[in-house]
Amino acid sequence: MKNLKSNILLSTFISALAMAATASHAAEANKMEQAYKSSNVKSSLISLCKEETGKSGKLTANEVSKYCTCAIESDGKLTNNQKWEIQSSINQKKNPSSLPFVQKQNQDLKACFGSALTTKLEKLTQQAMKDAQAKAAAAQSKK
Repeated sequence: MKNLKSNILLSTFISALAMAATASHAAEANKMEQAYKSSNVKSSLISLCKEETGKSGKLTANEVSKYCTCAIESDGKLTNNQKWEIQSSINQKKNPSSLPFVQKQNQDLKACFGSALTTKLEKLTQQAMKDAQAKAAAAQSKK
């Protein structure tokens, strides 16, 4: 059960990051557009990830570097069809962690991150989820 919860949390974290990376904020979209215009797109995406992830101050520079390198490498291995399956799951309000290729991707990411970073990311995800729930409850109580 703990492993399932861990996979769900990691999937949720990765999904949230994917959604955040594609957010429609003009500045972020412009940075993403610039990365895709680069002569080395992968390197530019890793740099952009480091810049954005580092802003939180919750990970060390080494952790940010490891996280971004692993995440961009992993994302690069997804096919368009797999990305569509993930988005379809999200649109159906289902957790994409039930998809076999997402489970495999999570295992690969955990191996790339290492146990210490994986544990830290899971704790940060749990805290972010609690904070979001508290924020939603506070907004609900104001109505």
